[in-house]
Amino acid sequence: MKIHRLVPSIALAIATMLFSTVTFAANWQEKYPTINFGVLTLENQMTTVDRYNIYIEYAEKKLGVKIKLFQASDYAGVGQALIAGHLQMARIGGAGYASAWLDCDGCIEPLVTTEGLDGTTGYFSILTVKSDSSYQELGDLQGKSIAFADPNSTSGYIVPMVSLTKAGIDPLTYFGHTSFSGGHEQSVLALLKGTYDAVFTWTSEGDSFGNLRMMMDKGLLERDQVRVVWKSDPIRNPLLAVRKELPEQMKKDIAQMYFDMATENQDVLRAAAQGDVRRYVSVTHADYETQVEARKFLREARKKKKN
Repeated sequence: MKIHRLVPSIALAIATMLFSTVTFAANWQEKYPTINFGVLTLENQMTTVDRYNIYIEYAEKKLGVKIKLFQASDYAGVGQALIAGHLQMARIGGAGYASAWLDCDGCIEPLVTTEGLDGTTGYFSILTVKSDSSYQELGDLQGKSIAFADPNSTSGYIVPMVSLTKAGIDPLTYFGHTSFSGGHEQSVLALLKGTYDAVFTWTSEGDSFGNLRMMMDKGLLERDQVRVVWKSDPIRNPLLAVRKELPEQMKKDIAQMYFDMATENQDVLRAAAQGDVRRYVSVTHADYETQVEARKFLREARKKKKN
């Protein structure tokens, strides 16, 4: 008899617990009434804000919460803020994600990335020179001045360093002078002024998105002003990374918002992607494992040099 009396109580307790779990999952907005969203200031701060205004308006309507834009002046800043929990999500490059993931033992995860107009999900690190220069290939630049973008930039430093090192070229000794410009736009502008002989930056197939596309859109660059003399293997596109402990329903809703952009608002899609893309697609950590390995490779190489 005691068992029969206990069963309804247990069933009620389980039902209550399940209802509470479902209610909590469905109402993640109560715990996160504001989402802090991090981006790198690729241009100047006001231009970045203007670029993201339409995205923020769209995201707030779709998610039912406030979106607060956080701008970092360098690549490491976005990753550090994500690790510290100051951000719930951030648009970040593959190398930045890899570094942050390693530093916090997997406290963040990829959610979505862009699919280009050609159906691919990659872009390229490129070494560019002025079109009116005599340089036609990488070998012509031995002993010349080169600019990297930032030590935490995927295409502006990590990929070229790893790719050239594995090919038997030490960029720090092969080129006559190397330095960091502070960013991709700064690199190309300095190249046009003649400050450097060549600079590393990034673009997609057909320049549909990337630094060259953004500069052309702003009238800062004519495509025929620069020539590409080296191109990397495809690099997985920048991603939206989120804190791993966020509610699963919250992550699903954020991802769905990105998926909906392609059919609901092309202007928002372009703003979010910083160029022309086909749509957003899902990604996982496995998609960025090669960049994690590249980051490990550089860290080990630095340790060996110190020793």
